[in-house]
Amino acid sequence: MTSERERAETESLSDSLGFSETRVEAGMIHPGVSHAMTPVGGTTSFLVELDEDRMTDLEVEIGLGHRGFEKEIESTTFERALPYVARLGHAGGVLAETAYCLALEALTGIPLPDRAIWLRMLVNEIARVTDHFARLGAVMAAIGLRDAKLTAERGELEAARLLSSAVGRGPLAGWVRIGGVACALPEDFAERWVASQQRLADLLAHFETIGASNPTCERRLRDVASMSAEDCLVWGVTGPVLRASGSPRDIRRDRPYLAYAALDFDVPIGTVGDDLDRMLVVIEEVRQSLGMIEQCHKLLSSLGPGAIVTPTDGVALPPGEVVASLESSTGELAFLIVSDGSEVPRRIRCRPPSLFHAQAMPAMLRGARLDDLLPTAAVLHLVSGECDR
Repeated sequence: MTSERERAETESLSDSLGFSETRVEAGMIHPGVSHAMTPVGGTTSFLVELDEDRMTDLEVEIGLGHRGFEKEIESTTFERALPYVARLGHAGGVLAETAYCLALEALTGIPLPDRAIWLRMLVNEIARVTDHFARLGAVMAAIGLRDAKLTAERGELEAARLLSSAVGRGPLAGWVRIGGVACALPEDFAERWVASQQRLADLLAHFETIGASNPTCERRLRDVASMSAEDCLVWGVTGPVLRASGSPRDIRRDRPYLAYAALDFDVPIGTVGDDLDRMLVVIEEVRQSLGMIEQCHKLLSSLGPGAIVTPTDGVALPPGEVVASLESSTGELAFLIVSDGSEVPRRIRCRPPSLFHAQAMPAMLRGARLDDLLPTAAVLHLVSGECDR
């Protein structure tokens, strides 16, 4: 039997404002600008047109971080740009660094040592687990499931500690280098991984029990912000959001980079393409990533000691252009790099998944209730730092 406290915490915004009993004239509201620690994911603002509690139109305002990311990179050398690239996300910054370095390595022809390939994959999957737990916690916070939110936050913290252990520093400290990585795994990483693997699996199972299986999730997320796979592709939506619509597209399997072709993993998909399907896909992706981390760790153990970076005396890029992409925790992340042969890039273009997800939000939410806005922004995992040009 639902207690009064639980009912109050999970009550929708529309119900609490009395929209179900009161006629409200059409008008505009402006929620935001959000703080970086809210479920929305940073400096994002919304301009919402309402008719009663229904959103008749929505404008997602981005660019409020005023980073000028691409021009910042174009004003410095290729190597010095890495700290800027890492700040496209927090834990996901490692994935952005990997995409950027893959593009530079393709243009220069710098080979990657085997150990560096597998180290990058292992760390990328830990970063994915960290980001996914953060996303799950944000969704639970948006719909008022406190215990499930705390469980997801514990999973995020556990994965973040493992990530910091693997890279020997914080995730924004520039672990990925052109031609390899900055350092190998610490000697005690195997013990830490065994302990963390079990804790993360247990936390994920507990989250499924108290979060995903909670009737509130079905009530608040089912048939909300639905989008078909065809419409997702029209809007450029990728990652777990696209896969929740039934499309099995995943760059790790479809266009394997590094050594993902050697890994055994499944690509989870949904059927409806609503917020609930998106959350369920993210949950299963955490489980798949844990399996990939274990495979990478076993192979690294069998490789033994070896080089982790190809020595380079600076990076002299030949004239030309290259595109490299990978599967980030949010979707397809790509870099276009144009070089004129100097140390400074002539042009850099970043294709961040959050930008396309922000553009698709009005199409997803037009006609939905006001209280569907934050859960949808949370499950899309909008990262405002990616959106700033």
